[in-house]
Amino acid sequence: MNNYQKARLSSNKQIVIEAENHAAEVAVIPTFAKGIEQLKVINSEIDQLSVIQSEDLTGITEDKNEVLQEVIDYLIEVSGAIHSYAGQQGNKSLQALVNFKPSKVEHLDRHEIINVATTVLNEARKIVPSALINEGITPDEITQFDNVLTKLKSYSNTRHTAGIDQKDVTRRIAKLFAQATDIKKNTLERLAPQYERKAPEFFNKYKTAANVINRRAAKTTDTATPEAKA
Repeated sequence: MNNYQKARLSSNKQIVIEAENHAAEVAVIPTFAKGIEQLKVINSEIDQLSVIQSEDLTGITEDKNEVLQEVIDYLIEVSGAIHSYAGQQGNKSLQALVNFKPSKVEHLDRHEIINVATTVLNEARKIVPSALINEGITPDEITQFDNVLTKLKSYSNTRHTAGIDQKDVTRRIAKLFAQATDIKKNTLERLAPQYERKAPEFFNKYKTAANVINRRAAKTTDTATPEAKA
């Protein structure tokens, strides 16, 4: 949610709180009380969706970083083993192809790491397993290297899918805010003036809660000016 939506949600929650604190007075107008209950349900749904909205891609990013680090570890270890093996074979071309020390790998981006890891894995598969075992790399480690590299490659599509899901959540949140606005404008705001006479304390607290201040993010060259309302 953006800052304005957060402010609107906070306002809507405060309206419900004030209404529940003055339940007897609010009950005098059943339609108003019903509107409060509807607003409460909407607030709860927005809360639930906002958690999904904020965690979706964050969770993917954290997991992706862990997998990326695993790929880097295997890349360095396997390339080092192949480099050693190639040296014993006098194969300088292969040594140059798999020459990936930590100082070199740390400057590669994710796509470059995927490319070089794929190259190293392919070269490892060309070598007799017993030869790699002599260099400290077992067949199981090659299999695991393949697994984590495949997982890292898949994140492009997974992130795209998560992005689509998150957009759907964002649209649902916007729709709920529209429903809340409709309830406020066409039910609560229409009936609230009666409370100025019937329950003035609640009326004043309701009006305060209903006021949303939208402070737009000021650019560094601008002066921030508060703007009102919801």
